[in-house]
Amino acid sequence: MSTQVSNEKPTLSGVRIRTRKRDAKAKAKYEPEAFRDSLFQLIENVDPTDYTKFSSILDTAGNTLDYRRYGDSFFELLVTGGLLAPGGIINDDEEYGKYPFSLFAMATGADALAGARRWGGLILKLTRRYKYLERTFSESLVHILKSIHRYTEEENKKLAVGVGVLVGEGFFTLEPLKTLQEDHLTKEGVALRFLTDMLQVYLLDNNIKQLHKQLSKAKIPSLVEFFPPNKRDDDCFARHFEAEDMPQLIELHVAKQASLHRNGFVQGVSAILRDAREEESDEDEAEDREEMVQAANLKVAKAAKAAMRANKWEQHQAVTLVWDGIMNAVHWSFKSEQIEAQALRQISRHSPVLEMLTTEPKSEISLLKHVQTYAYNEPRLTKHFGRIVLELYNTDVLSDSAIIFWATKGAKPEGKSGFLKQTEALVRNLEALESDSEDGE
Repeated sequence: MSTQVSNEKPTLSGVRIRTRKRDAKAKAKYEPEAFRDSLFQLIENVDPTDYTKFSSILDTAGNTLDYRRYGDSFFELLVTGGLLAPGGIINDDEEYGKYPFSLFAMATGADALAGARRWGGLILKLTRRYKYLERTFSESLVHILKSIHRYTEEENKKLAVGVGVLVGEGFFTLEPLKTLQEDHLTKEGVALRFLTDMLQVYLLDNNIKQLHKQLSKAKIPSLVEFFPPNKRDDDCFARHFEAEDMPQLIELHVAKQASLHRNGFVQGVSAILRDAREEESDEDEAEDREEMVQAANLKVAKAAKAAMRANKWEQHQAVTLVWDGIMNAVHWSFKSEQIEAQALRQISRHSPVLEMLTTEPKSEISLLKHVQTYAYNEPRLTKHFGRIVLELYNTDVLSDSAIIFWATKGAKPEGKSGFLKQTEALVRNLEALESDSEDGE
């Protein structure tokens, strides 16, 4: 008698396989319109002026509505009152119209700034409860700003005021505004108008130093990049912000340009000296090396004179920049016992340039004070300050009177006691020499 073997696999009867919640959410259909309708239904019976009630509703609605998934759409609603379609077109709800608690709805009339501040308060309170919305809203702002050329002039004004309020509160950085530098936004001056309106609001509660920090943090080197391509010059910049009564921005721009010129000059000096150093070879004769150093010093001297003319620098300003360029050109050793020798050798090689720029007492004192600050901020040189000053004296860069004046009256607070101790013997000898010279006369 034969038996048949069944190939059927065993199954569990009565067992229901459950789908995990996160899997169910991932498979759910993305419906921003349904999310918008849900928000409208929540505030259907709320007075448009009852901001406290509205804020409370949004605060609790996050338990039922998926703020995380619809964060972009949420911010679009809170800003424009509708959803953004491709191309930057604002689609308001056909039944309810524009969201009544949006920026575009609240920042209206003569008191638009007050409305924008109330709106900003709603955003801040909401994101304190749902921290993840901070990043989502910041990313969504970039998307909204890309379409400002599609909005009306009035809508752009409201948006600029609202962004200015939130940047002033520290909620947004200036990073999203970099999208305004795109050609289609700068070409017709739309980006510049938006930036100007935004900064006017920001500067109501913040000073120009805070703005400078914000620009540096966002890596925006110059506001000129927001101007139309044919107006990106200092003259157009000044005329625009003079007309807007924002002289502090002109002063900031001038200061930043001056800083760029100084940094560029220092880098140029370092490049000249590094290139000259790389051309040297161990096989070169001493005379050949000396000629190379002299040639490099001549290039630096010419560059310094040209920069002084172009930037209207005084001698005492140029000499400190040349010092920075000379020291920045050193490839410092990892061995601490070699640092002093490197510093002294670099000063000895390029002292003729420094000597050329210290023909006035003011320049000598300025250089010595700068060297003090440099040594204080450069830990590897701090303990060698005394030897550096001695080398500058021996190479005729600094006079005895300049060093004595610095030690008795001119030393800066940074590291003062330690540096005075390092130069104590030198100053005492110089004072003795000066006293002997006076007795001889």
